[in-house]
Amino acid sequence: MTAKADIRVLGNLELIGPAGPVGLGGPRPRTMFGLLALRAPRVVSQEALLDAIWGEDPPPSGTRNLHAHMAYLRRSLARADLGDLIVTRPPGYALDVRPEAVDSRQFEEFVRRARSAGTPGEIAAHLREGLALWRGDVLADCPVHEWGHAEVARLREVRLSAMEELLEADIALGRGAHVVAELEGLVADHPLRERFWELLMLALAEGGRRSDALNAYRRARATLVDQLGLEPGAGLRRLEATVLAAGVEEAPRPAERDFPAPVTPLVGRAEEVAELTALLEDHGLVTLVGMGGAGKTRLALAVCENRAEAVFVDLAPLSDPHRLPQVLCDGLGVREDPGVDPVDTAVRHLRARPVTLVLDNCEHVLDSCAPVVDRLLRSCPRLRVLATSREAIGLLGEAIRPVAGLATPPAEATGLDEVRDYAAVRLFLARAAQPAVRALTDDDADALARLCRRLDGLPLALELAAARTNVLSIAQIADRVHDPALLHAPQPGGRFHHQALDATISWSYDLLDDAARTRLRRLGAFHGGFDLDAAQAVWEQDGPSTLDALAGLVAKSLVVVDHRPAGARYRLLEVIRHFAVGKLAGRPAEADRARELHGRFYLASAEDADAGLRGPRQVESMRRFAAEAENLWAAKEWFAARGDGAAGLRLAVATARYHRLSGHYRRGRRWLDDALAGTRDGVPAPLVTAARIAAAFLAYFQLAYADSVAHATAALAGFRALEDRTGEARALRLLGSIARERGHYEEARECYAEALVAQVDDPAAVADIRQMAGFTAWAAGELDEAEALLSEALRHYRLARDEEGVASTRIQLALTAVYKGQLGRAGRLAEEALGTFRELGFKEGLGYAYDVLGLVDLRTGNPEDAVARLRAGLEVHGAVGDRWRQASVADTLAAAYLAVGRPSTGARLLGFADSLREPHGIPVPAQERADRERTVARTRSTLGEDAYHVAYAEGAETPVTLEDGPRPLRAT
Repeated sequence: MTAKADIRVLGNLELIGPAGPVGLGGPRPRTMFGLLALRAPRVVSQEALLDAIWGEDPPPSGTRNLHAHMAYLRRSLARADLGDLIVTRPPGYALDVRPEAVDSRQFEEFVRRARSAGTPGEIAAHLREGLALWRGDVLADCPVHEWGHAEVARLREVRLSAMEELLEADIALGRGAHVVAELEGLVADHPLRERFWELLMLALAEGGRRSDALNAYRRARATLVDQLGLEPGAGLRRLEATVLAAGVEEAPRPAERDFPAPVTPLVGRAEEVAELTALLEDHGLVTLVGMGGAGKTRLALAVCENRAEAVFVDLAPLSDPHRLPQVLCDGLGVREDPGVDPVDTAVRHLRARPVTLVLDNCEHVLDSCAPVVDRLLRSCPRLRVLATSREAIGLLGEAIRPVAGLATPPAEATGLDEVRDYAAVRLFLARAAQPAVRALTDDDADALARLCRRLDGLPLALELAAARTNVLSIAQIADRVHDPALLHAPQPGGRFHHQALDATISWSYDLLDDAARTRLRRLGAFHGGFDLDAAQAVWEQDGPSTLDALAGLVAKSLVVVDHRPAGARYRLLEVIRHFAVGKLAGRPAEADRARELHGRFYLASAEDADAGLRGPRQVESMRRFAAEAENLWAAKEWFAARGDGAAGLRLAVATARYHRLSGHYRRGRRWLDDALAGTRDGVPAPLVTAARIAAAFLAYFQLAYADSVAHATAALAGFRALEDRTGEARALRLLGSIARERGHYEEARECYAEALVAQVDDPAAVADIRQMAGFTAWAAGELDEAEALLSEALRHYRLARDEEGVASTRIQLALTAVYKGQLGRAGRLAEEALGTFRELGFKEGLGYAYDVLGLVDLRTGNPEDAVARLRAGLEVHGAVGDRWRQASVADTLAAAYLAVGRPSTGARLLGFADSLREPHGIPVPAQERADRERTVARTRSTLGEDAYHVAYAEGAETPVTLEDGPRPLRAT
């Protein structure tokens, strides 16, 4: 890396070279260099540079101008003896410097050190040194847009935060009087930044200027109310109370509060508390809506902790809705007057007072709640009502705030420290038995995360589960979450509907009418969510009534809506779904009907989505399959249980291509094998043949060549008996691909030629055949023939609008370009394909794209980047079970590790590659043979024969681990 450059972006852009300042030209080249500096030493793509230099509407000549500015910069840098400062790395450019060469990175390092320091003196020293680097605004003389503007804004915010922290440290060091003037300037420049006002009050109070501190609060409040229409936040209000309490003549007024004191700390709701506090300033009625056990009551109590006057009225015990006014007066502590409407009595008590009234558990008395709350709000301008309910009260102007479960760890979270970052885990551990918590290790992380996900982060469920840690391990609890006895913890004095999770769901279920109860039970047939059409099918209702019924369950917090770009999806929280399943099981005839309707709907849905996997609907169809994976599995299990072999086989065939594109080879084969084994007489021959060719393809991708050939040969005979020319061509194409991977290139060509004769009129089929023939020519080392065939395949795929086919062909053209020395073209083709594969979620394609980009990195002298890309490719191919490609990538990765000075790892990879090939009789492709032989020879020469053979044997005998060295890209 270039060590002699000093780059300054905190102010006007400056570059200091060995001989002093370097001229960077006009605004555009300066901006380009500044943007590269903000990201240094990371690569910035050409597209990102265009966005950040010209914004949303770059000129038509933007790319050409970009190249011209880059050429100018490189000439200027070369004259300053910095010719190697800018490097080209697909898909763009980077500054080849260490991060500390850029002053913004130096600044952020000082901030990091300050935040790790232990004393105010150390904090102040680091921050003062970092802030001294600022000479003005970020890139003050460089106009930037898009992400460049966002990065500038981010650095400005870091600077302001650092200034706050420095001033706080100075005040802690007793220098409050010395920073008052600076703070006065800062509140003038940033009048809406409350932390500067707080620090000014602290500095004034520390200097004995208590009256001035209170005056600062009044100035802050006036500014916030005038410009934002908001009262000061909790921090400023607490500080005012503290300053007031320091004086006799201005003691703070005691808060009037009448609500239960929380017995446990609130976990993971800080943002909700802040949001609700703000909502109550603007709305007379705020309703917390969610299922029982979501933590609505606890959240309401937390909001009231910072409010001057708060009154809590629990409506759960109220069985007679007509008594609500009397219960309200009792809660307010006011005596009813005989002959006077109790609501009027409450109004007289509340009219002139700033009271926050919490109405807890309103769901069963909504019809009475709405008119009472409406009268109170119309008559009491300073009143705020915070309600908790399973559905909204329904008044005009009501602010509805759904309360969901706490955040839970994703499936890929690993390690105890990582899962502890999630609020659901923190709550569970806070409520668990202390001996159990103290004994936790990383081995418990998976069970802990699984438990929290299965309980959907519901606080009540987590607390009830945590109570069992005194007798069960976390793994045992996770395995028993649906045992009714597990989540039942009698607590003396607790509310009856919070005694057990099942009871709190039953409370909501019992409030439904008979039709709604039936609908909720039938939703137990779904797994992993559903859409409106699916609910309509299982409910056997027409469209409008389905929508209204679903809206009713959503309003009652029994169904959750997930808004997605493709449209709304619905789901039951797992604890509610389990409840619905239990209720459904108690009605066997209704359960059979619901599951039959569910299975038939998803069979039809799968067949429709499968039809869309080739052509313009491909991306949409892949998303449909991914969204319905669990429902499709449930349908498969239902057909198997009913002995419906034809339906099971149809579903396995309909999902086979999706399983292939998503890399789920094993699952797809298992579905097909199980369905074929379950077929009986009477299953149509075309369906059996379609299943055999699908099974043949999936076996082929797993290198189960014998099984693949057996299935493909049987399918070929079936297609010929049916006179199905398209199917015949597919079977021949597959047999050709098996021959290619075994190194039998002429046999492969013969199969492809025969397939082309069978299927000459279908552009999609012709594209497939040409693509495979082109790939065979590449593997055989015949690059010109490969390019011609692949270019023709690309044309046909475009005619068919097959995005996956277009991207796959681009990858093979990119491979061809690599071996023809056309590295720039190869990189562009691979990047284009990578974008498509990401959109499709096509894992196999992602692996191939990483492979090609890694090859380009290796051949352009960037072996470290090559290692990262190739490791990502190896990870993908291993995950989907593509051992043929995995072996080739292992060979190339061995060359990359050799180039970065790690020949032992390279030797292990060579052994690993051979261990993949030998059991299946796979040769090294002819095109790759010379590269492989050179890598072997150089690795042997570097290590010596003995060391080479030891490392090679290790790789061949045990799985290769690559934890050290450059990290792989995320294979997603």
